[in-house]
Amino acid sequence: MASLWLTCLAAGCRTAVACSIIAAATVYGPVVLRRQVTFPAFSYVTAILIVTNATLGDTVRGCWLALYATLQTVCPAMAVFWFIGPTKFSYETIALTVALASVVVVLPSSSHVLAKRIALGQIVIIYVVGFIGGVHTEPVMHPVHVAATTAMGVAASILATLLPFPRFASLEVKEKSKAMVDNVAERLGLLVIALLADNDTVAVGSLSKASLLSTSATKLLQPIKQYQESIQWEWIPLKMCRLGWLSRSQKLQDLERPIRGMELALSSISSYPIEPLQNEALQKGINVLENQITQALNQGIAYSPSDSHTFPESNPDEDPINTIQSIQIINPTNHEDLPSLFFLFCMKLLQEKSQNNNKLPNPKKSEQQGEKTDQTNQTKWVIPSAIWSSKRVMGALKSAISLGIAVYLGLIYSKENGFWASLGVAVSIACTREATFKVSNVKLQGTVIGSVYGVLCFVIFEKFLLGRLLCLLPCFVFTSFLQRSKMYGPAGGVSAIIGAVIILGRTNYGSPKELALARIVETIIGVSSSIMVDIILHPTRASKLAKFQLTSTLRVLQKCIESLSFRGEDLEGSLKELGEHVGELKKLIDEAEMEPNFWFLPFQSGCYRKLFKSLSKTVDFFSFISCSVQGVRQNLPVVVLEDSSWAKIGENLEEDVEDFKEMVSGLVRCCVDVSSLKSLEVLEKEAEKKKGEDGLGDFEMGEGKRVIEIEEMEKEKWVCSFMQHYMEVVEQRGESEEGKREEIMSFSALAFCLSSLMNEIEEIGKATRELIQWENPTSHVDFNEITSKIHAVQKGMK
Repeated sequence: MASLWLTCLAAGCRTAVACSIIAAATVYGPVVLRRQVTFPAFSYVTAILIVTNATLGDTVRGCWLALYATLQTVCPAMAVFWFIGPTKFSYETIALTVALASVVVVLPSSSHVLAKRIALGQIVIIYVVGFIGGVHTEPVMHPVHVAATTAMGVAASILATLLPFPRFASLEVKEKSKAMVDNVAERLGLLVIALLADNDTVAVGSLSKASLLSTSATKLLQPIKQYQESIQWEWIPLKMCRLGWLSRSQKLQDLERPIRGMELALSSISSYPIEPLQNEALQKGINVLENQITQALNQGIAYSPSDSHTFPESNPDEDPINTIQSIQIINPTNHEDLPSLFFLFCMKLLQEKSQNNNKLPNPKKSEQQGEKTDQTNQTKWVIPSAIWSSKRVMGALKSAISLGIAVYLGLIYSKENGFWASLGVAVSIACTREATFKVSNVKLQGTVIGSVYGVLCFVIFEKFLLGRLLCLLPCFVFTSFLQRSKMYGPAGGVSAIIGAVIILGRTNYGSPKELALARIVETIIGVSSSIMVDIILHPTRASKLAKFQLTSTLRVLQKCIESLSFRGEDLEGSLKELGEHVGELKKLIDEAEMEPNFWFLPFQSGCYRKLFKSLSKTVDFFSFISCSVQGVRQNLPVVVLEDSSWAKIGENLEEDVEDFKEMVSGLVRCCVDVSSLKSLEVLEKEAEKKKGEDGLGDFEMGEGKRVIEIEEMEKEKWVCSFMQHYMEVVEQRGESEEGKREEIMSFSALAFCLSSLMNEIEEIGKATRELIQWENPTSHVDFNEITSKIHAVQKGMK
């Protein structure tokens, strides 16, 4: 809690410093400066967009983006005003001009969202304010003044970030990375304690503590990911901080998955102590390995990849590789032994992740990879610019129409303050889908809160400008908390800041009450325009898109299941695709939960959360399956599957995998078919019509019937069969103890993941059935019957 207060206080103070610099320059500064900065309101907006929660790297990047936005808008505007002139525009033509200019800004996919917001804000100020000024608007100097106004905001942002001392993203990432390493090490220790626990009480207590630390790890990873781009803009601090390999978010994520695997293994153990692990030598080996993994993680933070020296050499007897090889792996006798073996497999995986990344990279190889990456990135940037993506065109069209309508309606309501409606739309443009009603609501509330606060402070300190400026300090701190709250978020917090600053940070503009009322009404106009256009151009609700995404995710899950094999089929591509689909599903679930219901059915977030949880676990299990299959193939060459002396055993293992695929794929196919239905009533009508035409009997006897439930006896039988066959391989191979140890761990991890995958797919089936039943309360949901009807209807359509 104390860290949250300090973070919010620091962010608020930096924003206050930036706005104070602008206020001092535009109110007390030289006359020459004040003549150039003719729109101080936009200076405040620019500074708030750049400096809010920004590090030095964010601010430097924001400065370049502001320069890019200025070049993108000011030069064309000067040409337009030079040839046409501000007096020849009407309400309709100025709205059309703003809309067309916004298309040029929003359409390129390579532009950063901050550059787009600043550029759109400049477009509004240049064209709308120029139109309002009429004959008093200078065609050339007016855009120059807008550029100077933007530069004022940029300069204030830089000074605020540097005062009283710079806030480096690299330093924060290093601190968070150290905290993350401590978190991983502490969780590893707790999980080892739970594994070797003498009773259930100790095990449950350790698992509970590890679960709490897992939540903290998620919060630590978030800023590390966020600051990865900012670090690239901090060249000198990056060298000074000497960041190790663990400061990269992807490396930390690679460490997180084995830890999650250990948690999954322990959650599958029914009671403690685990009898096969009640061996003093085995327990000692596990504890030694834990200490060595922790040491490797700490070395990863302590040493930079650019260090010319190598890491301290360790005692060969204490080397982690020797340690994992010295652990006496138990021979599994039943499926209850699999979780503990999978735990050791995850420890070995964690050890490899920490050790492999400690190796210094080859400079030449890294340079070649960098050149290759640059070429790939250039291709990625160039090719999309030549292809008109429908999503990109739709986003540009949405922004253009929203701005055009906001400009037109804002000018009709109040020509003097007409630019506020479109400015609010411009500086809050989003490049991705968002919860429109939620964001619009918090924008309006934030504007009202900030404007009312500004009016009250102005009334109290009407003749005391310094007092009005000091009133902004608590406002900045308060809005920093608003930006981190679930209720308002960044959109509401920034709207509140702007609402207060615009009223308290200016002079000689008339009654603040009238300005506050005009701003609130204009904000309502802009918000209404955005909502209306979003509903027209994006009529599909997030709840519907979540349903479509669920079906698409289940199809990819089916694809992953079909790609399972010992023969080396590439599972990585399907696994990556599944992870992307699950991530997209989460975004849509979050958005759908924020949508108002209106006259629609409420979003069934409980079912979708269950589905997301199970699908996330399937991503983890497939990742472990991929690692275990690689281990099997390294220790069990393809000769096992081709040499006649081992062909029978190889065939048995492959048959087990095929049996697994047959057991689970039927349920996944049913989930795909059922989740893709729009309505069960429509299906029943089409099925009855088809049955009447063909004279068919009961649909349950048709070809569409599939195995949609996995009996517990069948699962245990499959697991025992798989274990028997892979133990035959291990014994008949006649490998050394080291080779047997590696094979047993890989095979046992594979068996555990496949059996756990069965359970998760069953949970997906239950949640899907619950979801369909909720959507069709008057119908009886029977997967077998529904899939038979779907099969019959589809067959009739061919």
